[in-house]
Amino acid sequence: DVVSATVGGAAAAPVLAEGGFLGLSLEAPAPAGAAVVEVAFTGALDRARSRGLYAVAEGDRWYAYTFFEPTDARRAFPCFDEPAFKIPWRVSLEVRAGEAALGNAPVAGDAATAAGWHRVTFEETKPLPSYLVAFVAGPFDVVEAGRGGRAGVPIRFVVPRGRGGDTRFAAAVTPRLLEALEQAIGIPYPYEKCDVAVVPRFWGTMEHPGLVALGQSLTLIPPAEETRARRESYATIAIHELAHHWYGDLVTMAWWDDTWLNEAFGTWEDAHVTEAVEPAWRALATARWSRRERALGADVHASARRLREPVVSRHEIEGAFDGAITYDKGASVLSMFEGFLGAARFRAVVKAHLAARAHATATAADFLAALQAEAGRPVADAFRGFLDQPGVPLVQATVRCGPKGAKALVRQERFLASGARDQKTAWALPLCLKIGGAARAETVCALVAGPRAEVALPFCPDWIWPNAGGTGYHLSALTPADLPILLPHLSSPEKLALSTDAALLARRGDLPLADALSLVAPLARDPDRLLVEASVGLGALVAPDRLAEPELSRWRAWLRRTWGERARALGWLPRPDDDEEARALRQLLLPLVAGDGHDAVLAGEALALGRRFLVDRRQVPAEVGWPALEVAARHGDRVLFDQVQAEAGRVADRTERERLVALLGRFEAPALARAALVLVAAPGADLREVKGILEASLAGRATRDLAWAFLVATWDELAPRLRSDEGGWLVAQAAGVACDPRRKAEVAAFLRPRAGRFDGAPRALAVALDEVDACGAARARHAASVSRFLAHR
Repeated sequence: DVVSATVGGAAAAPVLAEGGFLGLSLEAPAPAGAAVVEVAFTGALDRARSRGLYAVAEGDRWYAYTFFEPTDARRAFPCFDEPAFKIPWRVSLEVRAGEAALGNAPVAGDAATAAGWHRVTFEETKPLPSYLVAFVAGPFDVVEAGRGGRAGVPIRFVVPRGRGGDTRFAAAVTPRLLEALEQAIGIPYPYEKCDVAVVPRFWGTMEHPGLVALGQSLTLIPPAEETRARRESYATIAIHELAHHWYGDLVTMAWWDDTWLNEAFGTWEDAHVTEAVEPAWRALATARWSRRERALGADVHASARRLREPVVSRHEIEGAFDGAITYDKGASVLSMFEGFLGAARFRAVVKAHLAARAHATATAADFLAALQAEAGRPVADAFRGFLDQPGVPLVQATVRCGPKGAKALVRQERFLASGARDQKTAWALPLCLKIGGAARAETVCALVAGPRAEVALPFCPDWIWPNAGGTGYHLSALTPADLPILLPHLSSPEKLALSTDAALLARRGDLPLADALSLVAPLARDPDRLLVEASVGLGALVAPDRLAEPELSRWRAWLRRTWGERARALGWLPRPDDDEEARALRQLLLPLVAGDGHDAVLAGEALALGRRFLVDRRQVPAEVGWPALEVAARHGDRVLFDQVQAEAGRVADRTERERLVALLGRFEAPALARAALVLVAAPGADLREVKGILEASLAGRATRDLAWAFLVATWDELAPRLRSDEGGWLVAQAAGVACDPRRKAEVAAFLRPRAGRFDGAPRALAVALDEVDACGAARARHAASVSRFLAHR
C-alpha cells in the first residue's frame, strides 16, 4: 500500500491498475526534465507462497527471503519491474538485534537503531534488473566455505540456525564449481562475493548475483544422505545458477522474448562444467541426449512455441520459461552449432558476446552479430531460423553415386506428431553426415538449406546416418531396413539419438512399432548404462500405463524377461567394487523390475529394505532405502501407509518430510490413495509441503482417476494457494490424465476457464491437450500391434 508519493517534490496520488501496475497522478503538470520520485509504502510478507518477499518458519524461528523472477519485485517495493531497467541498487534493511541480513553486495555498514534493532546497509550493486535484486533476513548461521575464482572471492552458506553441518558437500565442492565455470567461460567471476542463501524449497532457487539461492533439498545433505544422486543434483543445479552470473546477470536479456539468452546458455553450460568437475557422472552425454529428447517431444506439436517468442502479456512472460523449449531446445540448438563449428570456435563467439555486453542488456541480434563476425552470415542466418520458427525438421538422406562422384540427397520437412503436412517451414541446417563402407567411415558437414539439397561425399558409402555425433536438432527418417545396418556402426551418442528418433517416428506411424521395439533387446544388453536407459524409454512405446488386462500382465512379464536378469545380478544392495555406472544402473533397473514389473522376489526385498529404512535410516544406505521404499509404497498396505505418515510427522528435516509425504501419493490401493489426497486439502496444510502427493497421484496409472476427481472437487480451494508457475504445472499435469477424445473433452471443459488465473497456464494447457491428442492417436494406431507384440513374448 502506498502511504505517500512525490514527484520532484510535488505530491502525487497513487493510481493502481490490474497486473500490479502503479501510476502516480499529479495535481498539476510537472516541469520538463529530470525529477526524483519518492514513494513511502507498506507491505506484507507472503507466508503461503514462495514469491516476492516471503517468510518461512523453521521450528519457532522465522526467516525472510526474496524471489522476484519474473515480475514479483513489485510485490516488495515500487520499481520499474522490467529487465531493460538494469541499474545499480542501494539497499538497507532494518532487522532484529542478533539476526543477520545479507544482500547482493557486501555490507557497507551495520549500526544499532531503535532498541532491539539494527540497520544493515549494503554497498551499491553492479547494474541489475529488479528481478535479480535479493536479500534475506533472520537468525541465520553463516558458514565459511573458503574462496574461489581468480579473484579469490569469499564463498559462504547462509543456512537456518543449526544446519551448517549439512553443507559439508556443498561447501567443499562450490569453490571448484566457480573455478571450473571461469575456466570454461574465460571471463572472471564478475561479482564481489558468492554467498549461497539456502532457501526452504527448491522453488526458491535463483541466480541472484552475490546471493545465489539454492534450495534446502539440494544443499543441506546430511552425511548419511550423500548419495550420488544428491551430490550430482547439487552440483548440476548449483553450476546452472552460478552460470547465470555470466548468462543473465553480467549480460541480461533486454526483454522476456530473449529469455533463451539466459536459460538456454545456462543449461548448455551446466552440462559442460559438470562434466569437467566429475567426469564419472557422464553429465555431458546424458544432458545432450535427454535434453534433445525432451525438446523434440514437445516441439513436434503444432502448439509448440518458438525459442524467441514475442512477449506482450504476463502469460507470455511465464511461458518464456518453458522447460522443454527455452531450456532444452535452446541448449540442444547451441550444442548443434557447437558441434558444427567446433568447440573452440563456438566458445570464441560466446566469449565475444559476453564481453561486448558486460553489465548491460542484450538481444538475439547482439548474439547473432557475434556469431556472424566469427562464422559468417549464412551460419548466423541458420541460427536465426531456429530462433524464429517453431518445430523440428525431419531429414531424409539418400546416396547417389555415379561417374561424377558421390552425393547425398537431403530432403527436409517439418515433422508434426499429428501427421499434418507443413510445406512452408524449412531450415538452413548445420548438417553433419556420417558415412561408411568397407571398414572406412568419415563425417561430412555442410550447411544445407531448403526442402532439397545435395552434399558432395568423398566416396560412395554403403550406409549414411544424417546426425554424426548425435547432436543435430532434427529427426532422421528411418526405415526398418536401416536399423540393423546402422546400429553396429554408430557411437553411443548416435545410438541414443537413433533411439529417440525411432520412438517419435513410431508414435506417428512412420516406422512400424515392432521395428522400433526391435531395438530394445540389443540396447538393453549393451554395457553402456545410457543405452540401457534408452532401451527402457523405447519400451514405453507399448504405453503400459494405458494397457488393460491381459496385455498389462504380458507387458510385465516382458519387462521382467528383458531387464530382470540384469537387475537381479546387480541386486538392491551396493557392493564395494561398484563404480558410478553400476550405482546409476541399479537406481534405474531395480525400481523398474520390482515396481513396474512386479518381480515378486525383488519387490519382497524392497518391502523389507524399505521398512528397515523407515525405522532406522542407518540400517540401509540412502541410495537403496528411498527407491526401495517407493516400490514398497506402490504395493503397500494400511500399516505401511500409517508408518510413512507417522514418520513424516516426526522428522524435523524439511526435505526428508516432503519426500515422505510425497510417498503417500504412491500407494495404489484405492482407499489409501483417497486417504493421501485428503491430506492435500486438510485445514492448515501447507500446499508447498503436500503437493507432492498430488503430483504422484496424477502420474500414477492406478491413482490418476481418483486424483482427477479430487482435483475437480477441491480446485477452488487449492488454486489460490499456488504460484503461477505451480498453477501452470498443475494444469498441464491434470490434462495428462486424458488419452482419448471423450476424456479430453471433459478435462478441457473443466480446465480452460480456470487456466487463465495462472500466468502462462493457457499455453501450457494447449500444449498438454496436443499431447493428449497424440496419445489418443498413438493408442488407436498401435493397439493391434501392441497386442501382437506382447502375445509373441
